[in-house]
Amino acid sequence: MPVTPEWKASHELLGKSIAVAAKRDGVEARTIADLVNTDRRYPHVIPVLIDWLKHLNERVPLTDPADLGRFRSGIYRALTTVDAMGTEAVPVLMDEFYREPQMSPGTLHACANALRFLAVPTDFDRMATLASDRSLGSGRAALLEWLIEQGRPDGLKIVVDQIDDASVRPLAIKFIRQYKPLPPGLRPRIEQYADDPDSEVRKQAKATLKKLPD
Repeated sequence: MPVTPEWKASHELLGKSIAVAAKRDGVEARTIADLVNTDRRYPHVIPVLIDWLKHLNERVPLTDPADLGRFRSGIYRALTTVDAMGTEAVPVLMDEFYREPQMSPGTLHACANALRFLAVPTDFDRMATLASDRSLGSGRAALLEWLIEQGRPDGLKIVVDQIDDASVRPLAIKFIRQYKPLPPGLRPRIEQYADDPDSEVRKQAKATLKKLPD
């Protein structure tokens, strides 16, 4: 994408905030890319990033939804780190799903991926609510994977119930085979997609059927 004056100014503003906080961690960082690519921890930057998410629209001169989505996605990725665990990051990221206008599937995917990394078992109910909300489209797919990873039958049921939503169907079918132990009774729900017009759905259905008990 072309670097506009607004894009440059927005990143410079965020970069100044990052640099001050990162210095307290002994990290040289002035950009989101610096954070994402470092192998150093930056706990003092986490509250700065959270605060930026809360107030981003009023701080930066960006107005195009796509530009704002890309800007937010960078912050989501920088929050996908161990020092954001147990912080306000999880509820703030959850709130991001209901921004108006709704963010693009790619932006929601980055947010969901951060939540998949940061959410803990006590977040199950709200994660389940988000994962079940079909208005969020394909961007919620990583939340379905998180539910499977919790190993709870009610989480598995939610994922199985989402199979008939085409926006997440291939991934939902894929995630199901990660559940252990797989219970009986799932085969009829998956078999109907073995001849689906979508080649990726067929691929995932056949792979999952091989894992299912008779």
